[in-house]
Amino acid sequence: MKAKRIVSILLTGSMLLSLLPVSALAAAPVFDAPAQTTAKKAAPLVQEADASRSTEEEAATRSSRDLDAENGTADSFSIQLNAEGYPADSGDGTHWLYVADSACWLYNGVFALQPSSEAEAESALQATLRIIKDAEFNSGIVGSGTDNYGTISGGTFQRMVYNYRAYDDQGSIPGVISGGTFQGDVVNWGTISDGTFLGEVNNDYSYNNNNVSIPGVISGGTFQGTVYNSSIISNGNFQGDVRNYRTISGGTFEKAVEVYASSGTEAKIEGGTFEKGMTLANNHTPIIIEDGQFDGEVVTKECNSPLSISGGLFTKAVNVSSIDDPTDLSITGGYFVSKPTVPEGSVSFTSVSDQNGRTFQVRVNGGFSKNGYEALYVPHGMSERQANPITVKTDTALIDCLADGESIMGTDKVRKNNDGSYAIDVYSPASIVLVTAEPTPPTLDDSEIDSAFSSGAAALGIVLGTAGLGYATYIYGSSLYLHYALPDGFIPSTRQELANVLWTTAGKPDPVSTALYTDIPADAIEQQKAARWCAEQGLLSDHGATFGPDTKVTNARIIRAWNSLKKVPVTITK
Repeated sequence: MKAKRIVSILLTGSMLLSLLPVSALAAAPVFDAPAQTTAKKAAPLVQEADASRSTEEEAATRSSRDLDAENGTADSFSIQLNAEGYPADSGDGTHWLYVADSACWLYNGVFALQPSSEAEAESALQATLRIIKDAEFNSGIVGSGTDNYGTISGGTFQRMVYNYRAYDDQGSIPGVISGGTFQGDVVNWGTISDGTFLGEVNNDYSYNNNNVSIPGVISGGTFQGTVYNSSIISNGNFQGDVRNYRTISGGTFEKAVEVYASSGTEAKIEGGTFEKGMTLANNHTPIIIEDGQFDGEVVTKECNSPLSISGGLFTKAVNVSSIDDPTDLSITGGYFVSKPTVPEGSVSFTSVSDQNGRTFQVRVNGGFSKNGYEALYVPHGMSERQANPITVKTDTALIDCLADGESIMGTDKVRKNNDGSYAIDVYSPASIVLVTAEPTPPTLDDSEIDSAFSSGAAALGIVLGTAGLGYATYIYGSSLYLHYALPDGFIPSTRQELANVLWTTAGKPDPVSTALYTDIPADAIEQQKAARWCAEQGLLSDHGATFGPDTKVTNARIIRAWNSLKKVPVTITK
């Protein structure tokens, strides 16, 4: 199978120019077939292009098709198919051309396929489809292979799709896939930003005329089949297996990810959410983990080269004890719910906890973790002169920080950041203990005491928040208040439970948006609706695509949400 693909790619690249009509050759860019074949092959022979440089290059070398699309000036064409699934005519030779027994070429414009209306006619294009850089394909079924140097924004592709990258005097111009359903395999050297991919996807590098490698990029889309990544994944939803040979900086991965590094090309994890864990294997090449949320086990196998972990949140077991040489293991950052299993004496850890039993958040994927943690492990510096800085975000003010029982608050080892979080330098203590302030209880006046609150409870409710009774009395009193005020006396403990109570009390109205939160199961329809409706009404906040359903809620937060519900124009039923 692999050999056939190599031959196919090389033949396609060499034939493209020879098949162009004379009218198109004058302005045609040079299309170089990538020297790299698939992501399963060894790493390229030259230094990879810097990812940030490639991003700037993408923006600087936009083709005319992008400007046409923005200005709405691109011509639209519908290609009529005959009963056999071939174009009914040969095209105008300027915008598109069909060459019998060869291919259907799209040069410039926006194109759709129109099947024949004859009974039992073939609905899919049976000729090879070749999309040049100024053309966009957005509708129809392609039953043969596709070579794309332009844009695919819609349609259904039943066979192999090659998404190329063109090189002309402007530089590198990627083929773009921004939509569509792909039932066959896809090889990507350009950009994939959206679409549904049912088959295998190979994301790879190509080379310009100076033999400099340019990355293919996956920045979005839904991938149900296996993905082989020898380039860059920055976002997307990956429901099938993923084998990573290069760089993952974002995305959601629903199955365990396999990371391999060999042939001198390091494999990197710079971000992303990994729901089912990760296996690590390398051969004479480093593996580097700098960030990401790992909700499954992370284990090593056949690691005989450096492994570095400098960041990320690991919520399940981490076992890197099988690395061949303990000196190849470097863990200088990251947050671990369970103490990692490492070769004896290779790495030492410090526990971080909140003295008051409240939770704190840590930095992950450019923001803060959705769920709070009462205790975590972090690697510490080897001496008083070597610090490992960590960042934590507490629900209330940090009033003290203890390192092995001694306060380091007020020193340069504890710093408050502009976003309200705290940077703490961890040297070599056995424990870091956070001492946080008690939350300020809300003052409830008579208008905030629900009529369902009995007279006995109301008597206690009058003094809620009174400083003389202290925080413990407040907790007891507010819990009693909620017991009487909420339906059936049920007091939610998580954001999802609170959303369910509010939404049910309001009569289960449908939210305006049908978008699903990624951290609530897609088939949990009522939980999705409850969370979305509460966010739309301002009763609870969300975080864009996520809701944080398992985050704990305080009594004060429940009371505020309950009182806010009374101001929403719905009928409250209890």
